[in-house]
Amino acid sequence: MASESLFTILSRQPWWLSMLVGALLFAAMQLIFPALAPFVALPFIGIGAWLGWKQLRAGVPFDVPERLAKLREMPWENFSLVVSEAYRRQGYTVEPSKSGAFDFRLRKNNRLTLVQCRRWKVSQVGENPLRELNQAIEKQDAYNAIAITAGEFSEKARSFVATTPITLVSGAELIKLVGRLEKRRSRWWMR
Repeated sequence: MASESLFTILSRQPWWLSMLVGALLFAAMQLIFPALAPFVALPFIGIGAWLGWKQLRAGVPFDVPERLAKLREMPWENFSLVVSEAYRRQGYTVEPSKSGAFDFRLRKNNRLTLVQCRRWKVSQVGENPLRELNQAIEKQDAYNAIAITAGEFSEKARSFVATTPITLVSGAELIKLVGRLEKRRSRWWMR
């Protein structure tokens, strides 16, 4: 297994960690060889600035519970608009479904993906809806499926999907999928 670069490791961390490493290296180099201190610290400060900008655009992690609460407050019509628009932005063709096992059909690159978000408001989604979704994959001859909830998936549900082509989306992944939310008049929109 190839070892990861320091940049790769830091890119998965909060922005302030790179800034802290840069400041500590600067202080240590000031004691040892002051002329090199800025050059040693500058790459870490640069990484921290880039990560800060990137993380600011993605939304700060501490607002995930607040944004999930806003999603749970939405009526189904608005929630379905937000989810379908999120997938349209990714280049999918979105078709509503009349099936009881899933809510949307996504098409991209001649592949069919089923999306289930019927129980988006519950605190924990169990295994049964995912079994229905898995059966629908076979009946619809779909490539894969996505199950979405603003709550969490139970351990049994997570164990069940380990051997299926179902992807679970909840929490921070859901927030990343839908992007920022804002309310205009009586409808929800994404930016």
